Amino acid sequence: MDDPVETITQKLARIKLKNRNRNLERAQSHSRAAKRSSQQRIQSRSRVQAESRIRRRPVTSEEKEIKMGVENLEKLPLDVLQTIFMNMSVKDISRNCRLSERFDTLCKRESLWKQKVFNYGVTDKLETTWRQTAMILSRRFKQVSAGGDYSVALGYNGTLVSWGNDDDNQVSSTPRGSGFRQVSGGSSHSVAIKEDGTLVSWGYDKYSQVSDTPRGSGFKQVSVGGFHSVAIREDGTLVSWGSDSHGQVSDTPRGSGFKQVSAGGFHSVALRKNGSLVSWGNDDDNQVSDTPRGSGFKQVSGGVFHSVALRENESLVSWGNDDDNQVSYTPRDSDFRQVSAGGGHSVALRKDGTLVSWGYDNRSQVSDTPTISRI
Repeated sequence: MDDPVETITQKLARIKLKNRNRNLERAQSHSRAAKRSSQQRIQSRSRVQAESRIRRRPVTSEEKEIKMGVENLEKLPLDVLQTIFMNMSVKDISRNCRLSERFDTLCKRESLWKQKVFNYGVTDKLETTWRQTAMILSRRFKQVSAGGDYSVALGYNGTLVSWGNDDDNQVSSTPRGSGFRQVSGGSSHSVAIKEDGTLVSWGYDKYSQVSDTPRGSGFKQVSVGGFHSVAIREDGTLVSWGSDSHGQVSDTPRGSGFKQVSAGGFHSVALRKNGSLVSWGNDDDNQVSDTPRGSGFKQVSGGVFHSVALRENESLVSWGNDDDNQVSYTPRDSDFRQVSAGGGHSVALRKDGTLVSWGYDNRSQVSDTPTISRI
């Protein structure tokens, strides 16, 4: 049996130890609570400081540039401001109208907005004011081109946008920025003409249809085919590049006097200023040798294995491959104003704004032709 005195002493020691441990736990608990409270105060203070920094954040370089630009606008003479106005995008004009009182005086001149609209190639007022018309045109498209399985469009503001298949970067490599005036999409590459008359190409480049794009300026129209392209210079001469498997590059006609050109699958066709046609390249389906003789033509389009042209009397004529009636079913009317040849079908626009299609219909490219007017 244990000594009772010793047992009490031990009990007292255990009680003291227990109390000391309890006090230690309380102290640690208070310490943790105080630490949490301190962290919360620090976090709260950090948030306040962060918010304060946001409110007092320094002006960015872009904002400084805008501010400096506005200050400069306030100092420039009106004739210089007018030149700046005519060369600015509608978006930038609208911004500067809000920031600069001096520049805003130009924004109130309908005559300047009218000239801006004319620069887009539009001569009709589409809205109540020329300013509203310019605003709308800056967000609309004025030309579109369908490629192999993608499309590319040109906005009135001179920018490009592409969509569809991107296996060869024919969409993702579309040039950014503005300053473009015409674009054409091919099988898997595209070419655009800038306002300065230079060319830019992107997409599939196996046959150097991108890397061999002619340098220099002076180009006024371009057309992209299967794996080749052809362009007209301001002097009326032609230049082709890319695949030459059927002479679509090396057989390009020499001399001047051309006003429009269209690249097909493996051939091309061009319209001379005298209204006559000339074709070159692949002739397996007589798309070259059956080219109509004589003059009286005003527009032409090359498809994959056939071509179609519009006469001055507004009638149509097609030639080349006729496996799907893309030649024999050509409409006989004389009320057309534009035509385009595709893979095995064609579509034409009548003067009343309605459409008519004919030829291959495996994907309803004929039977699903829109029946609406005013196109």
